[in-house]
Amino acid sequence: MKKKKVFYVSVLSVLLCFPLLGFKYSNNGVTSSTSSSDIEVSSTSTTSLESSTVASTETTFSSSDVNDKSTINQTNDEETENQIKQEAPIAEKFYVSIIDKNYQLLEEPNGEVLQDNGENYQRTFAAQEIDDNGTKLYLLFSPEKQVGYIQPNSTEQVTGQEGKLFSETDVYGSINSADVTLFNSNFQANGTTSALKDHTYKIDGFYNHFDGKQYYLLKDVTDKFVGIVESTAVEKTKDQAGQKHSVNDYYSVVKNNQKVWKNFDFEELGTSEMFVDQTFNVKEWYYHFNGTKYFVLYDNSANFKGIVEEGTIQRASSPGGIWKPANQYVTITKNNWTIWKDFNFKNGSSTNNLYQRTYRVTGWYRHINGTKYLSVYDNKGIWQGYLNEDGAQVVDTPGGQWYSTNQYVTVTKNNWTIWKDFNFKNGSSTNNLYQKTYRVTGWYRHYNGSKYLSVYDNKGNWQGYLNEGGAQVVNNPGGQWHSTNQYVTITKNNWTIWKDFNFKNGSSTKNMYQKTYRVTGWYRHYNGSKYLSVYDNNGNWQGYLNEGGAAKAAGAQGTGFSMNKSVLVIKSGYSIWNNFGWKEKARTNSLINKTYQIKWYYKHMNGSTYYSLYDSSNGNWFGYVNSGAVRERRGTAHYLGTSRQRVMNELYAHQNDRFYLSTPYRGLSSSNPEPFLSPYGAPNAYGPGMNCTGFVAYVMRRSGGNLNRISGITQGWGSYANAYNWRDALMRNTEYYTFNSIDALLKSGKAQKGDIIYFDPVWTDINYDCHIGIFWGNRSNENRIWHQVLAGNMQSHIFSGTRFSKIYLFPQD
Repeated sequence: MKKKKVFYVSVLSVLLCFPLLGFKYSNNGVTSSTSSSDIEVSSTSTTSLESSTVASTETTFSSSDVNDKSTINQTNDEETENQIKQEAPIAEKFYVSIIDKNYQLLEEPNGEVLQDNGENYQRTFAAQEIDDNGTKLYLLFSPEKQVGYIQPNSTEQVTGQEGKLFSETDVYGSINSADVTLFNSNFQANGTTSALKDHTYKIDGFYNHFDGKQYYLLKDVTDKFVGIVESTAVEKTKDQAGQKHSVNDYYSVVKNNQKVWKNFDFEELGTSEMFVDQTFNVKEWYYHFNGTKYFVLYDNSANFKGIVEEGTIQRASSPGGIWKPANQYVTITKNNWTIWKDFNFKNGSSTNNLYQRTYRVTGWYRHINGTKYLSVYDNKGIWQGYLNEDGAQVVDTPGGQWYSTNQYVTVTKNNWTIWKDFNFKNGSSTNNLYQKTYRVTGWYRHYNGSKYLSVYDNKGNWQGYLNEGGAQVVNNPGGQWHSTNQYVTITKNNWTIWKDFNFKNGSSTKNMYQKTYRVTGWYRHYNGSKYLSVYDNNGNWQGYLNEGGAAKAAGAQGTGFSMNKSVLVIKSGYSIWNNFGWKEKARTNSLINKTYQIKWYYKHMNGSTYYSLYDSSNGNWFGYVNSGAVRERRGTAHYLGTSRQRVMNELYAHQNDRFYLSTPYRGLSSSNPEPFLSPYGAPNAYGPGMNCTGFVAYVMRRSGGNLNRISGITQGWGSYANAYNWRDALMRNTEYYTFNSIDALLKSGKAQKGDIIYFDPVWTDINYDCHIGIFWGNRSNENRIWHQVLAGNMQSHIFSGTRFSKIYLFPQD
């Protein structure tokens, strides 16, 4: 190029830089606002073109925007300079991005190609259009310098300093900085990346800004715009999982039924159910493009186990895992194991002193090594350490673990407590166990430090838990002979009376049951039982009998057996004894057909049974009589051959219908009883009608009762339709009570629903008459009767149609 042309272009370059000092770019167009204050020419004739990094589509150039470091050779010829300024009009400025990958950048118009190795491809520059002898070129500037000349078709003009948005496909980025400016779509500052830190987004495209920085346009998984950030704040990747965050942490799986993935193609390995409560090493995690944070799990051997979502796990402070609270008791079952003070497994102690003792567990850890460790405390709240769960047995109570044994103990402490449970609230005194021998089938070492024996009697009945200090283990199986001289009555039928303590040779107590024998001595056997050495009245040894099979008696008469029955004296010539020293009180000759109450009976060693008689009228004791002199009296239902239940079933079946109720009254008028046993529900040939006795008789017959037991005894007029005949037959053969008033009957507590009530008349009354009915109170004091009266069959309060002198109550049983 000629010297004049070079000079012209140099001057033109300076002149082209001047308008950049006042360049402003907006969506409304390009304007120039250059003033004298915008230009400063130094004494060295150097003009500076600089650009601040303004992130908007409206861009302003100032004197600091562009720095042209080429030196303009000034001459002293002011006129020439002015002439050049007038001849070279200043072109408008704008921004372009190089879009041609094969662009050529010229050092001078028609000059040599600059060898920049394509490093300016897709970059953004300030540009001015120049005309080189009819050829249009763009002169490019960076914020620091003039870059060179380029063909316009190798560029694309853009609206702002950010340059052209170059699209990206299948490219993602993770935000790695929290304090970088976040820009909106207009490249205006919109906060920082603080909330986006570590998140992964799709890089939809990038800008190579005029300021030399690269910016990414980010979108989320819904293709929604997120923001524009500087590329240095983003870790770029082709993987949607985002940036790998390397860590070395421990996490425990805390949620069930969560997916476990094989890879980020989301191939399933299973669910977290297989890992719940287990601890893993997390070596990396990812904040996926889908918005979820994923952690990669490794086991104790660094084997990959799967990928899970953040919510599936909980971070642990150590390889021990997370704390799981508990409130349970354990018994240490391993001797000489180590209980640790930490999960470094360097500081621990032996379980020797803890072996077979019970401790409280307040929580546990599932270590990464796969083992569950219990946090163990003693009964004083002192922490013992972390114990592998295999070294202990979880127990249901603070009593600890059951240890089986088979030994015998004699209770040596009186008035100690033997407990029913390990809450120590339900217990009983050892008073009744004192000096007795029991079987111990096992024991517990309680949380409180004491050993408790599980104690059983000879019948296998559990007695409770006894502190071992209250008993002495015995070694002698038979025990010591204890001499005595006493009488016992055999109270157990079909037990075995033994000939020796090998318990192989014995016989049944069936033929001895309730008979009385003499005991000359006893043994407290190792099985917990006391064995009596038994002799009959002829001095013949019978064998060894467990004391549970006999009752101690005051004498040869034996032990009294309770009875509550009435008897009728039927034989003469028997003595009534005042005591068992055989002092006679009376004889039965004058007592024939008299009734007495039996409250006790005895089976004497001489082989006879004796009844203890009480006067039925006043309750006074009368004496002892041989059972052969009397006959037992029973209830009405038993006497008639039925039962109370069958009677009640009949009455209940018709208590609310008209089978009996409202049946009309028919007075006794013949010796044939049947016309008077004809209820509404089953009338006979005489039609419905009953008298009071007919109602009671019909009920008893329908309940299975034999009415011949009434008519066959008295043979009175009216047979079983006459209440007098019922009174006489039942008084002779059944148990009964008498009362002077209805109030006395109700207060006695004797009456039961279904019992028969008989009213004896006042014989001096002109129209005297008796009455009979069935007590119908739900309670013994409830004033209700079911009876047949002149008004018909009814349930009412208790009354008789005529005055009465006495009330008889005949129980059904």
